[in-house]
Amino acid sequence: MRGEILKRLSAVSAEERAILDGGSVDLRRYNYTGGTVLEPGKILAGGRLFGIRTHTRFTAFPEHSHTYVEMVWQVTGSTRHLIDGRERLELRAGSLLLLGRGVRHEIEPAGERDIAVNFVLVPAFFDSAAISLGGANALSVFLKNNLRRSDDAGTYLVFDVSGDAPIENLLENLVTLELEGADPRRQELQRVTLELLMRHLSLKCEKLLITGRRDREQAAALWVLARVEEDVHATLGGLASEQGMTPSTLTRLLKRRTGCSFTELLHTARFNRAVAMLRTTDLPVTDIAHAVGYENTAFFYRRFRDIYGCTPSELRER
Repeated sequence: MRGEILKRLSAVSAEERAILDGGSVDLRRYNYTGGTVLEPGKILAGGRLFGIRTHTRFTAFPEHSHTYVEMVWQVTGSTRHLIDGRERLELRAGSLLLLGRGVRHEIEPAGERDIAVNFVLVPAFFDSAAISLGGANALSVFLKNNLRRSDDAGTYLVFDVSGDAPIENLLENLVTLELEGADPRRQELQRVTLELLMRHLSLKCEKLLITGRRDREQAAALWVLARVEEDVHATLGGLASEQGMTPSTLTRLLKRRTGCSFTELLHTARFNRAVAMLRTTDLPVTDIAHAVGYENTAFFYRRFRDIYGCTPSELRER
């Protein structure tokens, strides 16, 4: 991160100054009721759907939850978190934590050099962002669960993005735009930048370190999602065997955790791959259909038109 940006993030805020003078975190800064649920309307001015603030240091941040999705980027040092009163988590420099709506969360005191940036993502933001939530990947499932009232909303993801230049640059750009002010043009750039960040993360399943709540099922489902993205020829029986499950057990698990059957997830991954090949190669459509696992090209054409409203050739021309 550029030195001048880090210097601004490291500056002691008015809230931190009050803490150093003997005060503590007052949650009334973050909600209207004085309770423990943080509300975006209190944090973001002017009805904004996206915003950034630095994590409050020098004292413990008491247990709270959010009505929004929170993304925490640990820039330097580390912070230690307690999730839902039972799961301990340490974020080191380069960690990126996505907290779902309703997750109970508290943080141990951070020191002067423990710099973390909190991104506030109001669910309505995604109504205007062109982020595809149909992909078979961990981030898509997380966002789907947190943009609807789901029993699975209270989840979290942790990515290790240290050394990943494209992702780190996008995060730094988001911070820079926020520090430059809330000009509407900058807000549009933030929206586009965040969209690009989400797209990059959705392709980085190998950087996914932790998933929270109902860990065994969630981890198994996310593992399957990653595998079908990597190998569009994967089979239900083969993946179930690797997980030590029967195919029927894995089928029920996927339905609970993603809302989709294995076949639906596999078709999604195959057509995502086909679209990428149409956009980036000159291969004939029949060759692409075979490459992504469809020997029956008539089925491929029919299903493609049902999904995208056009033929593969028409999409390529666009």
